[in-house]
Amino acid sequence: MSQVLEINDLRFDGDLLVVEAVVDDAVLVRKQSDLDPPEWGPALCRGTWHMDDEALIPATDAEFMDLLSDNVDDWAPVDLSDLYDDE
Repeated sequence: MSQVLEINDLRFDGDLLVVEAVVDDAVLVRKQSDLDPPEWGPALCRGTWHMDDEALIPATDAEFMDLLSDNVDDWAPVDLSDLYDDE
């Protein structure tokens, strides 16, 4: 399970909640070596959650980030290469 560290954007697409957030352990930072395991780090990711009518939204940001961490299972790193256009 990936832990949400910071929420950047939330929007609804029908019943689907689209979340953009910084998620821990999302990208490979250092490959495995003979002596050390691979190291993973945080990244800006996008994921979705199909909310039903009975979903209870917590009152605090921390509880909401925990809720997203528990329910979004399709986190994918956001491609930021378009932001750094070489001109």
